[in-house]
Amino acid sequence: MRRTPVILGLRLLVPVILGVSAIADETPSPTAVILLQKCSIEYDRATPVGVNYNVGLIQECLVRPGDRVKAGQVLGRLFNKDVLAEMELRATALESSEIAIDQHEATLEVARAKLRRAEALISRNALSTQDFQIQQLEVKNADLELKAAIKGRRTAESQLQLSKALVAAREITSPHDGVVVEIYKNTGEAITAGSPIFKVVKVDRMRVTGYLDVSDAWHVRPKQTVRVMPEHEGVDLPIEREVFEGQITFVDIEIDPKTRTCRVFAEVENRGDLLRSGLDCRMEIDLRNPSGGTGGGHGLGPRAAADTEAQPRSVPRTSGEGLAQEGRER
Repeated sequence: MRRTPVILGLRLLVPVILGVSAIADETPSPTAVILLQKCSIEYDRATPVGVNYNVGLIQECLVRPGDRVKAGQVLGRLFNKDVLAEMELRATALESSEIAIDQHEATLEVARAKLRRAEALISRNALSTQDFQIQQLEVKNADLELKAAIKGRRTAESQLQLSKALVAAREITSPHDGVVVEIYKNTGEAITAGSPIFKVVKVDRMRVTGYLDVSDAWHVRPKQTVRVMPEHEGVDLPIEREVFEGQITFVDIEIDPKTRTCRVFAEVENRGDLLRSGLDCRMEIDLRNPSGGTGGGHGLGPRAAADTEAQPRSVPRTSGEGLAQEGRER
C-alpha cells in the first residue's frame, strides 16, 4: 500500500516526458539554405583611369568602348614630345659617359706603364726623384679622372631613368584586365587635375550584395557557397534561367538598427559574360562550410554547432525567419 503513490507518480511522469520529447522533435531547426531577395549585381572592379598631371593634352587614344584590355596595357598618351626629346638627350649623355670611361681607362694604363719604366730607371739611378714623383702623380690623377667618369656615368643613367619615368607618366595604362566602357576625353582634348580619361571594368568576376536578417548574421561566414539567379521585375529575360555559383567574401559586422539587417557580399564567376552590372537577383546561401560542416558554429559555440549539424536541413527559407522566430515558436 505504501508503494502506490510512488507508482502513480511514475505513471503520471511518463506522459510529461514523452510530451517534452515530442515538443523538442517539433522545434524548427535552422535550414541548410538562406534565400535573399532583391540582391544587386555589380562589377567586381570599375576603375576610372587618369594620370597624375595637373594639365595636359590627349595626344593619342588607342582604345574604343568595348575593347578588352590587359593590366598595364597603354590606353592613351598625353602630349610627350618634350619628354621624348629629353630622354633622347639623356641617352646621348650616357653614351658620351661610356666613351669617357674608355678614354680614362686608356690614359690610366699609359700612366701606369710610364711609372713602371720610371721605377726601372730610378733603380739604376738613371732618373731623378722629382721626375719619378711627377710620374706617380700622373698615375694618381689618371685614376681620379677614371673614378669621376664612372660617377658621371651613374649620374647619366639616373637622369635617363628619370626621363623614361616622365615618358611613362604621360602614358595612360589599364590597372587591371577588363573592358573599356567609357572614354571621357579624346585626342586633342585637355585634361584637368583628377579628371578621369577612361573607365575600365573587370567583367570576369561579379560582386553580389545582399542584406541578411539579424537572426541569420551569425550563421553566414566567408567561403560558404552561394547560388545566384538573376531576375528583373516585369521583364522575362533569358538570363533568369541561368544559375551562377560563387562564395561569400564578406559579412558586415555592423547591424542597421532601422532595418535590423547587415550587408553580405558574394563573388561569382561571370560565365560567358552573361551577368551585367545593375541587375537584381536572388541569392541562396548554403550554410555548410567548404569542409562539409555548418556555418552555424560561427560565434554560437561548439555545442550549438553540433546540435545544428545533427538536425535535418533541406528547406530553403527567406532571411528574416531566423533565430528570433525559432525562439518564439519554442
